[in-house]
Amino acid sequence: MKINSLDNLDRRILRALQQNARLANNELASMIGLSCSACLRRVKILEENGYIKRYVALCDAKKLKYPFLIFAYGTFLEEDHKIRERFIFEMKLLPQISECYLISSDYDFMLKIHVQNLEEFHQLKKDYLNKGIGIRNIRADIVVKTIKNTTELPL
Repeated sequence: MKINSLDNLDRRILRALQQNARLANNELASMIGLSCSACLRRVKILEENGYIKRYVALCDAKKLKYPFLIFAYGTFLEEDHKIRERFIFEMKLLPQISECYLISSDYDFMLKIHVQNLEEFHQLKKDYLNKGIGIRNIRADIVVKTIKNTTELPL
């Protein structure tokens, strides 16, 4: 099943599940206009073909005492495959880093970081975001207000 082979029903299923992944199959089937068995079959196919990667709970960072959201941009000291692999390995281990991207810009990477306070960020930067894993420099932008934050893809 390719993206072009998704029909209107598949797209409606995906839209509904992006908004509420806890929908019971009978609720989803009723919303989409399918029988329960046909709906379940379509969802299973979407899962098996990787359109649905996993189901998650989206937590409120502020209620969990992580009020600071920081986007950090950095450059590497040099173009070295081993250093890059170590950086990737280290970033996957740090729970404060929720997203990490290698990017094409004036910077080499971008991080989305959740911390409880600025001291925690300072410590994270000092201990992990340094020359020891091949980082030349870091620029950090602290989010002061979130205007839009969604996990939904346009379907």
